[in-house]
Amino acid sequence: MSLTNTSNRLSQFIKENQETWSRLQEFLGQKSLRNCTKGEIDEFGRMYRQISAHLAYAKTCFPSHEITAELRQLVMRAHNILYGAPETTYGKKVWLFYRDGFPKLFYERRFFVLTAALLLFAGFLFAFVAICLNHDAAAFFLPSDLAGNIDPQNIGKNDWNDAIVSSQIMINNIQVAFTCFAMGIFLAIGTIWSLFMNGLLLGALSALYSQAGGDYPFWAFILPHGVIELTAIFISGAAGLSLAYRLFVPGDFTRKHALIREGLVTIKLMAGVIPMFIIAGIIEGYVTPAHWPHWAKYAVAIFNLLWLSLYFGRPFFAQQNPDES
Repeated sequence: MSLTNTSNRLSQFIKENQETWSRLQEFLGQKSLRNCTKGEIDEFGRMYRQISAHLAYAKTCFPSHEITAELRQLVMRAHNILYGAPETTYGKKVWLFYRDGFPKLFYERRFFVLTAALLLFAGFLFAFVAICLNHDAAAFFLPSDLAGNIDPQNIGKNDWNDAIVSSQIMINNIQVAFTCFAMGIFLAIGTIWSLFMNGLLLGALSALYSQAGGDYPFWAFILPHGVIELTAIFISGAAGLSLAYRLFVPGDFTRKHALIREGLVTIKLMAGVIPMFIIAGIIEGYVTPAHWPHWAKYAVAIFNLLWLSLYFGRPFFAQQNPDES
């Protein structure tokens, strides 16, 4: 019964005050106090005091709910403007986002990232097992000219124009990522399909090279860029899945407001993966076709896995050691 009462109080709290919060957010996004009229400054001060009281109430009654964290951020921004704290430059905001904000968003959407990874792995496993059981099944997953001409000795022997290949790879992968994201608005059906299809392609190639005895060179060719590239695709898929989730489960907000809020978050996620695709594209254009020993390419892959783990793992470590965060 108490849970029901708390839920009702939270819904009523949001319903009664959402307009004031939105008004302050709009004000913070468009105004500077130096350019405000006296009436606007008075309104700003009034909203700041109101929302400070709302934050105090939320911290007491709903301490673990996401609305409390949002109100805290809103009050801090308003406080910094009202009491003359220096405004953060655009460059510093970008730096802080990539340093702290992006890993935090990854942590908050970690279950969607895991779901995206599982969807791609399901496609990989399906194609890999199907081809291992019946080699001719490769024709269902790959173009015929590719399925019948797998030679491990020929990996990486293409004639590459590094700059052109790198840029083409970056563009292609970013298009795949944005497809995963954009299809989230259509109940994530396209997102799920895109992830599964990417898994089918990778699984089919892996199975053919495995049957030809070429596992070691194949993964040396794939992993240096693939560790970063697949992580970015998982995050992009997570953005589409979380957007679709809010269509079905708006929580304590109206469906429209929940979708707008989640849309802003997923746009930030997509902004975060673009540098990852650029790095992966550079590696795929320059390192992947290089005549390096296979162990050196595996070393690049391990290095990429380590820095990604440290980068995205910081919020997880902070949760384990809250006194140090």
